[in-house]
Amino acid sequence: MSHTSAIKAIKIVSISALRAAVAELNQTGVACTLVENDTPRAFFPDQKDMGKADYVLRLNNASYDIGFYKQADGSFEARTDFWGGSVEKCIGGKPSKPENVEQAKMGRLFQLYGVHVATETARKKGLSVRRIAGADGKIKLEVTGANL
Repeated sequence: MSHTSAIKAIKIVSISALRAAVAELNQTGVACTLVENDTPRAFFPDQKDMGKADYVLRLNNASYDIGFYKQADGSFEARTDFWGGSVEKCIGGKPSKPENVEQAKMGRLFQLYGVHVATETARKKGLSVRRIAGADGKIKLEVTGANL
């Protein structure tokens, strides 16, 4: 039996944005490291679909890690072992809809990744980005510039 979950709703397309999200997680107290070409920890040492990954997010305070596997379209798919709940205790959030439950288990990582992708994209277009943090944990981006 495999415990492997693949999160297909969020495609990782920018490794620099992923690195920035990991750095920010560290700044907020999540002890983690992004490493290349390694095997993520899972319940079983040879767990199905959890072999060597292009990138691995090592979660120091969780039992398991998150692997990012390159797909045919050039994006990366996130896979992890949610058994026991340690991954979501480190980086999880509340689901906005029932169908987003698996995605929410890595909610903080995905939220910060999205913020950094949007910021990178806007800045490449010559736009300015201001980040506004809400008391409820939501992050809003205010994008301004002549190109809008």
